[in-house]
Amino acid sequence: MKKVLIVYESLATPTTMVRGLQFEPCFADDAELTATFIGRSSERMNSIMQRWPWRPSLRRPAIWAENKVLRQREDQIVELAKSHDVVMLVTVPSWSLHQRLVDLPQTKVVTDLIDAVWLPAFQSAGWQHIHDMLATSDLVICENEFTAKYCRDHQASFEIVPDSPQLEVFDQARNHIQPNEPRTTIGWIGGKYTADALYRIFEPLESLFRTRTDLDLLLVGADPDRLPRFESFTPKVVSHYDQAAMVDLALSIDIGIFPMFNVDESLYRGALKSRVYMAAETAVIAQRLGDNETLIEHDVNGKLAGSDIEWLDSLEQLVEQADLRNQLAAAGLATVRSRYSREACYARLRNALLSV
Repeated sequence: MKKVLIVYESLATPTTMVRGLQFEPCFADDAELTATFIGRSSERMNSIMQRWPWRPSLRRPAIWAENKVLRQREDQIVELAKSHDVVMLVTVPSWSLHQRLVDLPQTKVVTDLIDAVWLPAFQSAGWQHIHDMLATSDLVICENEFTAKYCRDHQASFEIVPDSPQLEVFDQARNHIQPNEPRTTIGWIGGKYTADALYRIFEPLESLFRTRTDLDLLLVGADPDRLPRFESFTPKVVSHYDQAAMVDLALSIDIGIFPMFNVDESLYRGALKSRVYMAAETAVIAQRLGDNETLIEHDVNGKLAGSDIEWLDSLEQLVEQADLRNQLAAAGLATVRSRYSREACYARLRNALLSV
């Protein structure tokens, strides 16, 4: 049996669940693979750092303690890796740890490449050596064709493993949420660093809400200080959420929106947000860009929009036509059931790990 050590950065990172922890039951039932999961950072230390004062003079001892804990955790990971055949690094921005793992003679290193971490915005988060990480890995796992194409210049061995939207968790909660009739909820789910994408549809949203009083805009994970200054309405903002809250909130949305700007970061990001809406049986309107065009067949299992006019037309159609909304939502759910269930995505991950 091949032993796999899966290293994640923190439990607070959604990628940890999407790309790692949700597959624990699959590994447990696998006759050829067994997995051990470990975080590079200490969750207790993370909690302390979140509560610690931000004043530089007070923060220095906390940073020193955090770095000491990180070094200890990396030592522990390296020792564990010696008894494993493969180490899979899930969004772990540590070049020093990567080098130590690569130097182990009997252990293969797999890097899970998520997002365009080579762009300037990610460099301060520890990704200065991402190209070196790719080149020295035994295998790179990507979530879509666009990232794989970029990866080819740095690593010849790669496999595509798409994100699974945790459909099984949605199924467990699906019947617990009551509809918000007669109001219609348009929703966005993301994080504080991605909410800027809402500026892409600032004007279409204003035009829509200016003429309607039966609508709500729910923004999950957004930072209120980074949002457009809406004039015709006040959105409902849920800044922080855990997995259970995210599932319940997604199930309460009638129309899920995924706007993006036409830049590299959007292209490489993938379409997990669209798949989350689909798993919640929510009608999707997504930017006509990147992975969305592979996932969504326009007016069949969702809608694709490029211009402001297309965004407004799509929003108005789905607000006014409940039957169409329900039809697209049902087709979207069928799409993720057939192509992006946990078992389907695990099969891709399993094949990749066995191939190393």
